[in-house]
Amino acid sequence: MCGRYVLIDGKIIFAVSAQLQTWRNEGKEFDILPRYDARPTNLMPVVAQRDNRIQVQMMRWGLVPHWSKDGTSEFSTFNAKSETLHSSKLFAPYFKSARCLIPADGFFEWMKYSVAAEVRGTTAAVEKKQKMFITMKDRSPFMMAGLFSVWKDRDGRELPTYTIITTSSNQLLSAIHDRMPVILDKEHYEVWLDREMKDVDLLKTLLLPYDAQKMTAFPVTNKSEESPAMIERIEFEVPAAHDLMKVTKPAISKSKKRNE
Repeated sequence: MCGRYVLIDGKIIFAVSAQLQTWRNEGKEFDILPRYDARPTNLMPVVAQRDNRIQVQMMRWGLVPHWSKDGTSEFSTFNAKSETLHSSKLFAPYFKSARCLIPADGFFEWMKYSVAAEVRGTTAAVEKKQKMFITMKDRSPFMMAGLFSVWKDRDGRELPTYTIITTSSNQLLSAIHDRMPVILDKEHYEVWLDREMKDVDLLKTLLLPYDAQKMTAFPVTNKSEESPAMIERIEFEVPAAHDLMKVTKPAISKSKKRNE
């Protein structure tokens, strides 16, 4: 999954090629930046084809289907699984004709690990989580693949929303989480944004784990706030699992025992 991400200066990504420069707006879409803790329901800059041209537009994270009666969704829609996009009643229509790109400098995932702790007088293995920041080794920004929808109220006012597509983790991320956002290479931007491109089989070939050799991951503070400190590396070492299991047993709650 991808439930938090970072966008420091979205304009940088548009400077890497002449093609991207033509998509950049001269408006205020990047005035909200930097964002070090973007989360679902936030408004963020998104690249999409609208009004017959590719442009940057502010959209709310968490896709609201255009057919919603009240501008909400009854499901969690901040992520969409790449493996089921073509068959999903919710996402399939947008996969065919409403795709977008989400600029980012990195994203967060929480790595689970266990520590030895006293539980009711017994030493047990207690699960903890450590926040990890995932970014490119050269710290360059990138584009995540997404889908967007434009819901309208009775007065015709628009609410553009988006979701980030996820896929299975690459070798780097697999030790942290089993999912990661789909990150597209520059040569695929144009075909992804083309709303006339409806070849689902071709589009599915783009939804692959990104090259792990180009990425890095490191521990950061578990805090969540808008601060550069959110992406600063901290000293952290996960306890070795085999050492931990020598002296502990898993902590099992009474409720879990009843369910077994």
